[in-house]
Amino acid sequence: MIFPRHLAILYVSCVTKLGTLLHKGFGVVKTVESYMEQHQMIKEGDVVVAGVSGGADSVCLFFILKDYCEKKGAELVVVHMNHGIREDASKDASFVEALCKASGVEYHLFCEDIPAYAKERGIGTEEAGRLARYEAFEKIRAPFGSIGKIAVAHNRNDQAETTLFHLLRGSGVAGLSGIMPVREHIIRPLLCVERKEIENYLTQKGINWCIDFTNEENTYTRNKLRNVVFPYLEKEVCKQSIHHVASAAEEMAQVRSFLEERTDEVEKTVLEKTEKVVSIRRDMFLKQHEVIKKQLLLRAFAYLVPSRKDFGAVHVKDILSLFEKNSGKQIQLPYGLCAMREFDKIVIRVRVKEEAGQVVIPVTIPGQIDCGDGMVMDFSLLSAENYCEIPQKTYTKWFDYGKIKHCLVLRNRQSGDYLTITEGGGRKTIKEYFIEEKIPRFERENKLLLADDKHILWVIGMRISEAYKVTDQTKTILQVTIKHTKEERS
Repeated sequence: MIFPRHLAILYVSCVTKLGTLLHKGFGVVKTVESYMEQHQMIKEGDVVVAGVSGGADSVCLFFILKDYCEKKGAELVVVHMNHGIREDASKDASFVEALCKASGVEYHLFCEDIPAYAKERGIGTEEAGRLARYEAFEKIRAPFGSIGKIAVAHNRNDQAETTLFHLLRGSGVAGLSGIMPVREHIIRPLLCVERKEIENYLTQKGINWCIDFTNEENTYTRNKLRNVVFPYLEKEVCKQSIHHVASAAEEMAQVRSFLEERTDEVEKTVLEKTEKVVSIRRDMFLKQHEVIKKQLLLRAFAYLVPSRKDFGAVHVKDILSLFEKNSGKQIQLPYGLCAMREFDKIVIRVRVKEEAGQVVIPVTIPGQIDCGDGMVMDFSLLSAENYCEIPQKTYTKWFDYGKIKHCLVLRNRQSGDYLTITEGGGRKTIKEYFIEEKIPRFERENKLLLADDKHILWVIGMRISEAYKVTDQTKTILQVTIKHTKEERS
């Protein structure tokens, strides 16, 4: 049959549009399944714990995983987290529960007051929500051990947004590699498709999803990237901006994988780890390529804190500078960590103790501690044979080093702290001393003390203990000097 030219053009156009719709809709399933096979995400006998919020991405993940797990002989379990932020959040929970009931899938609901969670931990609500979700996922996954997987619904848009965000805030290779398809027991099957493909798939299948209107608010940086930056880039720079950024992240992920393998090889000879301390051997560290050095430092952070979110290139640069400084130099880091040059190594340790408000900073002698607010404390050792006149300055004190029994720490007060106030050994508790000196109650907790266990050598800026004073029998003097760096700069 011969069609008139205009009908032939219309026919071709219709077929093309239909093919496009099929590709964008039902083609998503094959793309995602192929991606899961490529990365060996799910095996027979696995238990897959999927995070389903009710949004388009997670609903798409749910339906694809439900069918795929049946094919693979794996089990699907769903976890939903109510963040306690939106008044209508319970509707999302009901939607997901109904979805699971209709499909015969096990459902778990977790409720968390995320604003309170964030305040308690001193982090942003976005980060708090992420941590709370993964804690919930892990509670369900952990009993299954190695066969347990956590599936989350990040897509290529999320990949592009994350990569650009990391680039703009100064991240290195790890940040530029974006979101990994598989990390330990966490899998991300939808990283191979864009958000518009997901929504087309659900529309073609006649599947509804929940809409979180807070995603339209540009309060958070990620929302600004999603709603403002990428639409502008696609319109004014390149229509394939999301695709190209996500593809670059995937290539960088391959580079990251290579670096991880190389870092694994050298880590054992460079890093020494305990629960709250990581030591870096200076001689072995300096032999490494600059890129490996940075990877080793990021590994050190990862061993000490649950998240590397607030660690950036500036912190890596600061620690690298310590390798060229004198022993005792110290810098403060996020999450209550500090890094210090200690002779032939750099030590990164947890600075803040678990007790609420209790700050404990180990003292390295010789060494220097940045106390913040422009105050630096310098610790040095002198031979008593070369010095005879004890300084009378308020901010330079001498102590008999031989009388110190424990490792010195700089901290605020604790129960049982005391001063020796007479040459005969008479004592007074720090609480009694503060009361007698009329130190206001609200100031007492912030007073810095130089402590030898419970025995206080010096209430900084005030009295020293009689028990540590330099005498004719002293062989080695510990000199402690306070320098006000703000005054020196002015």
